[in-house]
Amino acid sequence: MKKIAYVTTGTSAQLISYWDFAHHMDQFIYVEDLSNYNLDEFGAVIISCHSHSDRILLHKKQLNDYVRNGGFLLIFALDKADQLLDVVDIEWVDCNTKDWLWWTKPERKIELYVPDHESHSFFEYGKPEHLHWHWHGAYKGNHNGTTLLAIEDTHDSVVIDFNDLEGGGRVFITTLDPHSHNGQRFMPTTTKFLHGFYPWLNNDLGIDRNQIQPFKVAYLQTTGIDSVDTPSYLAKTFEGTSGQIEYYGIRPIPDEAWDCDIIYIPGHCDQIYLQQYSDRIMDYVKNGGQLILNIEVAVCVLPILKPSQTVPPAPFTNLKIRVENDPFEFFKNMPEDFDGWEGILGTYARGFTSLPEHAIGLTSIGAEHAKYWADYIWQYPTIDGSGGKVLVHNGGDLIRYPDHGEHKECLLRDICVGLMKYRRAVVPFAGVQAP
Repeated sequence: MKKIAYVTTGTSAQLISYWDFAHHMDQFIYVEDLSNYNLDEFGAVIISCHSHSDRILLHKKQLNDYVRNGGFLLIFALDKADQLLDVVDIEWVDCNTKDWLWWTKPERKIELYVPDHESHSFFEYGKPEHLHWHWHGAYKGNHNGTTLLAIEDTHDSVVIDFNDLEGGGRVFITTLDPHSHNGQRFMPTTTKFLHGFYPWLNNDLGIDRNQIQPFKVAYLQTTGIDSVDTPSYLAKTFEGTSGQIEYYGIRPIPDEAWDCDIIYIPGHCDQIYLQQYSDRIMDYVKNGGQLILNIEVAVCVLPILKPSQTVPPAPFTNLKIRVENDPFEFFKNMPEDFDGWEGILGTYARGFTSLPEHAIGLTSIGAEHAKYWADYIWQYPTIDGSGGKVLVHNGGDLIRYPDHGEHKECLLRDICVGLMKYRRAVVPFAGVQAP
């Protein structure tokens, strides 16, 4: 599969925008490390908005050679981009919008236009109005690329796509700065642009993020009860996915389990015993392993855990589970009453724990607006978003749910598939920005 790289000079907005859209990309590259990469391994290389041009220019030969070898280089709002590129001929023009308050006027008119929105595949994903905000200079219109966005009076180009260059390379260049404003959390149009841009780029490269590579789930046997340690139905629920279940004893946890993509720890585990694995579990997650932990926390076996608390069982509606956030599609196949066992509330969960820093609450319990989190997800913090995720479930084993319907007993399957599909996604950023 082709891969997408994202080059950053480390500014706040660049980093936040990467974390927002990391699930659409494959490699984070800090500019100081750029020379260590063979760019020919990537189907596309993105230089994020307002990168420090003097630091990018140091890699002029590497970037132009990448395009000559058939690479796809995408440049956003880069000062001196005309000095960087020698694979295309562009001439920069110093200009910007005439009226910075255009968006406050009744007509909401800015002096930009799309020459032909039907001629470029981007507009199957983004609307012309999603390109309407101020720009940072332009390029004279006497180039041989395709202009996606131009200035009305001068017809100078703000967005250009140079396709089918010599050697099969391609350059997409714009003086717009969507990553900057999205990362600064204002100008929602820029966020809408990126919500179209990244799916377009993936589709253009033939990348299907719904295709999941084969993965293994290590199911740790914690009770000595066959029906719990080796559920007869569980493996069947993974049929038709790229995942498979492997069963391992927990005393001790064997090396093979640590080699699996996901480790599942059922409820009723010995929390005193599990303490001895705290450091190894955290190392596993730090290095990209995914952990699903069923636990009513009495012992904080991991540094991110906090003691479980219960909700009053009366009225009984306090025990109803509500899906509040589902950025990784864990609950997409669950019926509204998925949390009942033979219709009884309180079997899925009876309590909650406080969220660790940067976690996302997924399901809530208690009074309707209490936001007591029965399920949450946390990710080991890394700059490039490569840390693994921990799903904490405050209640009974997930393997039992739902107990009815088309996707009976498939919640664990869907969680595992979601963890692998969104392995590159960064908590808590992914799913926060609505299109």
